[in-house]
Amino acid sequence: MAALVEQAKNTKTDTRNREVLPLPKRANAPSDRAPVLLEPNDEFTGSAMTVPGEPAYAKVMRRRLRTLASLPDRELRPIELLASELFNNCIRHTRSGDPGGEITISVFKLEGRTQVRITDAGPRDGEITVPHLRPLDPDDESGRGLHLVATGASRWGTIHHDDGRTSVWFEVDRIDRNPARPADYAEW
Repeated sequence: MAALVEQAKNTKTDTRNREVLPLPKRANAPSDRAPVLLEPNDEFTGSAMTVPGEPAYAKVMRRRLRTLASLPDRELRPIELLASELFNNCIRHTRSGDPGGEITISVFKLEGRTQVRITDAGPRDGEITVPHLRPLDPDDESGRGLHLVATGASRWGTIHHDDGRTSVWFEVDRIDRNPARPADYAEW
């Protein structure tokens, strides 16, 4: 019994030492709250949020994508993967990864497709960054993120904002479902 009392005393119940992440905030820029439309279409639902440019927020972003997209896992996994790649690129290559940096994630359900846009905080001082496909080097451990987006997305592109920020967006077409078959039916 004395051992249990001693163990209880040694167990931390104080949360002051545990890091508490701040909550995401609503994106305020109108351009962050509207999809990139390649054709006139007034019908869409979507949302945008801004989070600190810290790796821990990739999980928050993926959770938000799952909630907003409300798609079956087989359709959601590619979206999560591509968004994670772009999120990590923002942290690695832009001011978003610096202390106080932020990343805006916008998700839109459009007719027959889902669009995701990841917006960085702009290039670091003295640097010019433009997201682009680089030649693949099999010996290089990086440089595959945009290739993954280019091959995994139905459409993608970049937007350079007047305030210095850059957005990379992609769309993934939803899988047509035959109402006579279950949604998770796969043909072999």
